[in-house]
Amino acid sequence: MKAVVVRPPKVGVSIEELKEPEPEPNKVKIRILNTGICGTDREIVNGKLITARPPNGRDYLILGHEAIGVVEENCCGFKKGEIVMPVNRRGCGHCLNCQIGRPDFCETGEFVEAGISGLDGFMREYYYDDPKWLVRVPYEIKDFAVMAQPLSDLEKSLEEILNVQKRVPIWTCDDGTYNCRKALVIGTGPVGTLISLLLKTYGFEVWITNRRELNDMERTIAEEVGLEFYNSANGYDGLKEKVGRFDLIFDASNAFTYIASQVLPLLNYNGILGLFGFPQSGQLSLSYAELQSLIFRSNVIVGLVNGQKPHFEMAMVHLAAWKTMWPKTVKAMITKEVPIEDEKEVKEVIMNKLPSEIKVKIVWSK
Repeated sequence: MKAVVVRPPKVGVSIEELKEPEPEPNKVKIRILNTGICGTDREIVNGKLITARPPNGRDYLILGHEAIGVVEENCCGFKKGEIVMPVNRRGCGHCLNCQIGRPDFCETGEFVEAGISGLDGFMREYYYDDPKWLVRVPYEIKDFAVMAQPLSDLEKSLEEILNVQKRVPIWTCDDGTYNCRKALVIGTGPVGTLISLLLKTYGFEVWITNRRELNDMERTIAEEVGLEFYNSANGYDGLKEKVGRFDLIFDASNAFTYIASQVLPLLNYNGILGLFGFPQSGQLSLSYAELQSLIFRSNVIVGLVNGQKPHFEMAMVHLAAWKTMWPKTVKAMITKEVPIEDEKEVKEVIMNKLPSEIKVKIVWSK
C-alpha cells in the first residue's frame, strides 16, 4: 500500500510501500479518493510544527488530515459505494467534552489528530475507521468536498463567535439577521476566502484586506460573492475613514503580532476579534491606552481552532449551496490535482505552496 510518510521533527517527506491495514471488527473499510494539502502539512514536512509526532512506539507518521474516500464494504450503517470524509481530531477519552464528541474543547490536551499528532493520517490507499468519525459526502460535490475539512474549522469558529456575542442582549439587526453587521477579514488566502464566503452566507457585509492587490482569481471570487476589498499595504487608517469600525474582525493572516496596533482601533463597541491560525514569529505588545480602549468598548478577543463532526456536516451543506450560489468561486477552489503516481510532483506540492493556491489535492483513485 502506498502512503505519504513523514518523520517529525525531521524535515522531508517520502512515498513508501507499507503493509496494508488488517480488517478491524465494526470498522469501515475506506478507499481513499483524494487528499487535500494545507499549511499544516507543509509545516510538518518542513519541520516547523512542534506538536507533530508519530503514533506511540513508531518513528514515522502517515501524513494527511483532509480526505475524501469511498466505502468498500457494507458495514456499520454505511453502504458500499458511499462517499465519506473522516473527522481528523479524535478525543482523549477522559474529559467530558471528549466523551460527548467535542475534542475541539479537550480539557487534557491529550487528543490526537490524524496526520498531525499521534495518529496516522489519510494519505494512503486504504484504511479502516470507526463509523462515528465518518461524515457522508453528497455525490454532487465530491470533486471539491475536500474543502469541507478546512471549512469545518471555520463553521466552528463562526459558531463560537456568535455564541460569545450572545453576551450582548441584541447583536442581530432589527430584521433578526446579521445584515447590518460589518466584518473585516484579514488575509485573502484559503482560510480568508472560506470565512468570507461563510460570513457572506450569514448576511454580514464583508470587507477583505491584503497588503497587495488581489490576483485574478481572488478578484473573480470577490466580484461574484460581493466582497469589498481594501489594500492595507499602507496601514488601515484609510479603511477606518472610508468604512468606520467593524463589528467582527477575523485574522486569517497569521501576522496579527505585526498588525495588532493597526487593527484593534477598527473594532466597534461590543465588537469581537477572532484569531485563527498560529503566528510563526513576532511579539504582541499592547499599550495601556490600547488596553483601556478595548475595555471601554467592551471588546472580546477569542482564539479559534478545530471543527468537529457537526461542523463537517454543516460544511457539506454550505458547499452544496455555494455550488449554486457562486459557481465560479466553487470551480476556483481546486487549484490543482496531482496523481499519486507522479511522486516528484506530489513531493513538490506538499513541500511548497503554489502561486494563487486555494487547494491542491492528491488523487489516489477515481
